[in-house]
Amino acid sequence: MSFDIAEKRNAKERPAFSERHGTLYAQVANVIRQRIRSGQWAAGDQLPTLDGLEREFNVARVTIRQALGLLESEGLIWRSRGRGTFVTDGGAPEWFKLATSHDELIHSLEGTWSKILEVDEQQSVPLLEPADGTPARAYRHMRRLHGRGERAYAVVDMHLDGNVYACAPERFDREMIIPVLEKLPNVNIADIRQTLSIGTADRDVAEGIGVPIGSPIGILRRVVLDGDGQVIYVGIVNYRGDMVKLEMSLGGSKENAAR
Repeated sequence: MSFDIAEKRNAKERPAFSERHGTLYAQVANVIRQRIRSGQWAAGDQLPTLDGLEREFNVARVTIRQALGLLESEGLIWRSRGRGTFVTDGGAPEWFKLATSHDELIHSLEGTWSKILEVDEQQSVPLLEPADGTPARAYRHMRRLHGRGERAYAVVDMHLDGNVYACAPERFDREMIIPVLEKLPNVNIADIRQTLSIGTADRDVAEGIGVPIGSPIGILRRVVLDGDGQVIYVGIVNYRGDMVKLEMSLGGSKENAAR
């Protein structure tokens, strides 16, 4: 299947790209990448012509070429002189499903590798909100890269209670934090809270997960409390925006349930 833009749109309907939000080519690439990841453009589909993309995005042809070059380097598209630009088989959606229950959380971490990017040997305190709980005396801060197979999907900033870390330092340094917490006999996890927001990748996150600076990302803030209401762990997970999704069943209406 091929796509083209058959008619010009009113300028007011065109995407409002701005250099204040990062390079123009990266913004164009983000839109095209999302169309591929969502399945709007499937493997084997032909992208619109350069003329069509110029008209749609209202940017210079060199910007379109730069965006396509970026997507080609990511393996999402391939280009053939005289034929056009096509979605590769590797462009199929590859989603990381966010956990909405305790069991899903533990299961979602299976098969995930972790690489340490930075460790703060000094005692630190995470930024806590009033409803989070009681802070521990000191925390150990780590920044890690998480991935599956050969692909990184998240950069994670972690603050772990220093006393808890001392219970199994070698394991915490090389394994996923929450599964280790689950298995420690002297640690009682009373609650795990999560908040999801949408943001953009700064330089460190962008370099870690392989996206342009300013790309949309999912930001998951995870707080773990012990039985005394003390915050023993805070993790800020910065997910690739084109790989993470949240699914929840809200059930049917009471009227339908009664039938």
